[in-house]
Amino acid sequence: MPELSLWLDSYDDIFSDFDSRHYHKRRVSEDFIEELRETLKYKTERFNELVLLLPAGLRKKENETEIAASIHDQFRNRFDSLHKKEKRVYKRGIVFVTAGILLMAIDSYITFLGYKAFPVMVMRIIIEPAGWFLMWNGLDLLLYNFRKAKTETEFYRIISEFKIQFKDS
Repeated sequence: MPELSLWLDSYDDIFSDFDSRHYHKRRVSEDFIEELRETLKYKTERFNELVLLLPAGLRKKENETEIAASIHDQFRNRFDSLHKKEKRVYKRGIVFVTAGILLMAIDSYITFLGYKAFPVMVMRIIIEPAGWFLMWNGLDLLLYNFRKAKTETEFYRIISEFKIQFKDS
């Protein structure tokens, strides 16, 4: 079973320095997450296990199950939250693109009919840039924001599936 190993000075390396609660409630450190991200970035193989290496004298084996469960829960919660965000970005992108195309079609239809009345011309002046704005922002959401959200969601999906173990370094 392929494993990803990280060396820690203490259990505190896992958690935020600003959170003084007990291990099972503490937030996972952004530094720890960033180290996981950097470590996984260039790896091609798939890991099933995260091994956290600690100096033998500092290990408290009675807390490790609780710490591993806390880390896993936080990764899972972040994955769930990001997955919902990813869906929202996708839906918003589709709605924007659809609304933009619809507004441009309405503008084209008005032009095709040849209406020259002042209120119709004002409406066209408002509808045309709004259609372009919605379409381009929708495409931006779909092509860039959705891709970024999907990458972040995939990272948390991978690390939320890790089996977490502690070993002596």
